[in-house]
Amino acid sequence: MDRILNEEKKYIIGLCKKIAQTGCNVLMIQKSVLRDATNDLVIHFLTKLKILVINNVERNDVEFISKTLGVIPVASIDQFTKDKLGTAAVVEEVALAEGKDKVLTLLRSKPEVRINEDG
Repeated sequence: MDRILNEEKKYIIGLCKKIAQTGCNVLMIQKSVLRDATNDLVIHFLTKLKILVINNVERNDVEFISKTLGVIPVASIDQFTKDKLGTAAVVEEVALAEGKDKVLTLLRSKPEVRINEDG
């Protein structure tokens, strides 16, 4: 049993390293029919690599997010390359209430703040 767990851990670490090598710092994962598309071990290693993981992104939202941020969705780790990544100046995840949904804010560029000096 330990051998199987060690093999799983090595496989997961390999996947996480491939993701980190692209320069990715926010990973969005589409909601899956398979409830265990990600597990705690994956989240743990990606967090250690300073990669924010956003789980359960609705299928309908993937197209909007892709166009907004200039990313190309991928279905396989073999397709996950730097040229498919997008950029966002601000990424913020805020919990609405304990145990409730979270709101994700993505800004393509930093908003400009102008102060009128005339008063």
